[in-house]
Amino acid sequence: MLRHVTAPDGVRLACDVAGEGPPLVMVHGAGSARWSFDLVRPHLEPHFTIWALDRRGRGDSGDGDGYSVEHEFEDVEAVVRAAGRHAYLFGHSYGGLVSAGAAVRLGRLPQLVLYEPPMGGVLADDAWIERYEAHLAAGERNAAVRVFMHDVGGYSHEELDDMEGTPFWQARLEAAPTAPRELRAERDFMLDHLGLQELAVPCLLLVGSESPDWARRSTDAFAAAIQGAEVHTLDGQGHGAAIGAPELLAAELERLVPGVIESTRDRDAST
Repeated sequence: MLRHVTAPDGVRLACDVAGEGPPLVMVHGAGSARWSFDLVRPHLEPHFTIWALDRRGRGDSGDGDGYSVEHEFEDVEAVVRAAGRHAYLFGHSYGGLVSAGAAVRLGRLPQLVLYEPPMGGVLADDAWIERYEAHLAAGERNAAVRVFMHDVGGYSHEELDDMEGTPFWQARLEAAPTAPRELRAERDFMLDHLGLQELAVPCLLLVGSESPDWARRSTDAFAAAIQGAEVHTLDGQGHGAAIGAPELLAAELERLVPGVIESTRDRDAST
């Protein structure tokens, strides 16, 4: 079911809501939209009511006149409040940065999960962003997405060859124009600005064993800044486990709900 939440600046944010159990708000990264969770959601919906958000500027969400990462903090805060006071919050990549900012504002959550959130100034410099925009201006979206997925996402050229032509790839082409503003916002961001030392929320950080160097460094920085944060490594995975290993990612999230792992084991033993 598609629901809309109105952000403080009036932007209508679209959320695909489905499942059973406590609400789990899922926030996607740059260059994608709520469809990036399509493969992991079937594993989670028996245990959570999933709120998969289209961040502003893509999918079924609207957009504002100007862009700032602080607006995105407010967007996620509004969605979590709409989902309910017991909502869990998960953010991937740039969506992890946005989710961390929202969590500080919310003050109280049962659990925050961040999958390789960038710490600021690690994704792309000015020259790289300008080359990306040159591809877009020349109508070369495919080239823009390939260089983004390779240089930022850490995917090999062989993996990208396999992705081309899939529905997920076409969706990435559609989202491609939204990346530069987010890359610039991340470039200018300072982790100290989040106030993570004030975060009084249980936090789980996820990082792939095969992820890019920036992802590992950023995860370490968030872990150092958040008191009591746990770090779990997704063995054999990189930045895109939601698509490459949805069962593995789902298992990490299912552990958050008491009794889910035990009930799953009981069910498997009886079949």
